[in-house]
Amino acid sequence: MMRANLVRSFCVALLAALVLVLCMPEAQSQRRRTSRRATNPARAQPTPTPAATDEPSVVSTADEQQQETTPRRTTARTRRDNVQSENDKLHGTVRDLSSQVEKLSGELNSMKTDQRAMYDLERLTRAEQRAEALRTQLREVTDKEFQYQERLAEIEYELRPDSIQRRAALIGSLNPSAVREAIQQQFERERTRIQKQLELLATSRTRLEAAVSTADAEVDRLRQRVDAADQQQANSPTGATTTTPATTTATPQPTPTPAEPPK
Repeated sequence: MMRANLVRSFCVALLAALVLVLCMPEAQSQRRRTSRRATNPARAQPTPTPAATDEPSVVSTADEQQQETTPRRTTARTRRDNVQSENDKLHGTVRDLSSQVEKLSGELNSMKTDQRAMYDLERLTRAEQRAEALRTQLREVTDKEFQYQERLAEIEYELRPDSIQRRAALIGSLNPSAVREAIQQQFERERTRIQKQLELLATSRTRLEAAVSTADAEVDRLRQRVDAADQQQANSPTGATTTTPATTTATPQPTPTPAEPPK
């Protein structure tokens, strides 16, 4: 009986020693795991106990900060590169647009110059035609005035007493004095009518002479402008290849005609 109790006690002691030996590595691994958790709280932060909250704990996050800073720097560098690339493209686009605007401005100025030259040339053509038409009217008025003056001289000759006597003798009448008086009144009425016509023609001639002078001055001014534009275009670097527009026949503007003498 006693021997059985000793054997049982020995077995229990051996079993306890075996359990103790088996539990020691587990405890050491648990301690190591706990220490690792304390040094790296970002992975698994243990819940602080009421006794541990009163004391501050030092946590090392250098590795995580370095890992987080590296992608941020890469992203910031990429953004700067993208912004720089976009700025370069924008500057290139602005330069291209500026060159195109300058080119279009030059072409527009050239078109304006050509259009102004064509307009001045057309005005010059019309002014020359108007001046020529006024000269034609002035010649016609001058010719009529000369004809009326010749007729007035003939009437003055016919109003002489001997001329009236010869004309009355050709008619033959019982009352020669009445015939002479009728012939004299007829020539006087014609002389009065011709004098009025000469006055109207003189007024028209004066007006036409002034109009011709104004038209000639306008022609000279426009011709000087056209010549200056041609000279400037010939002296300019880009004006050598530009052709002068052909002169177009324009319909002259209506000009005031002198009053026709009453017949």
